[in-house]
Amino acid sequence: MRINYPQAQPHGEIRQLLPDLFCVPGTVKLAPGVTINRNMAIVRWREDLTLINPVRLRPQQEEKLRDLGRVRHAVRLGYHHGQDDLYYRDHFDLTFWRQVGSDFYPPGADRVIRENGECPIPDGRFLEFCHSRFPEAVLWLPFNGGLLLSCDALQYWGSWGGCNWFGRNLLRLSGLRCGMQIPPAWRTRMTPDGGDPSYHLQVDFRRLLGLSFLHLLAAHGEFCPDCAYEKVVTAVERAFPGIDKAA
Repeated sequence: MRINYPQAQPHGEIRQLLPDLFCVPGTVKLAPGVTINRNMAIVRWREDLTLINPVRLRPQQEEKLRDLGRVRHAVRLGYHHGQDDLYYRDHFDLTFWRQVGSDFYPPGADRVIRENGECPIPDGRFLEFCHSRFPEAVLWLPFNGGLLLSCDALQYWGSWGGCNWFGRNLLRLSGLRCGMQIPPAWRTRMTPDGGDPSYHLQVDFRRLLGLSFLHLLAAHGEFCPDCAYEKVVTAVERAFPGIDKAA
């Protein structure tokens, strides 16, 4: 059966951010005429590569990806992401990871993401948002003083690169601003019916602050090096005033 995989969208070249962390800045169409940026993280462990929030590449960049190492794993961290996951699963001899119920896009999981469960990268760990309406997780790695890889839950925007005019304004209307933040539209979407976005999910973010990290890269926005933890603390306190006082 012929599968019409989504075509590669405009994207940049593979960039090295840390000794074993690479990134591809890409784009995604949210609606006709509306384009925003999205990022694929590439983590290298010895000769093995793990793709986080996969983005399909043009043939030339796909060859450069193969030159970095053997693509062994692909990881979906967010429910509404994954349009290119099936392409990677079918074209690379890899293991695909996602949470239970994170099935907005195919394929099914080869390995299930579980907190305190297995991780494709040695000494890494997943943290799941246990109180969210849809599956969402972050991946913590001990690299270079601590690295946090997120999908939509935490985003760092220094500019609106990769977004067209309609995309930039749609993000602004949704409440996104420059800097580190928990996107307001994401909080609302992930809060169960009848829940209060100003309170719901704070338990999960309090647990997240128990991780130690210096750097952050999300599926949207830009890489935040060296001072990510402090910026995340500020973003969490802004989103959930009084969170430190919560029982």
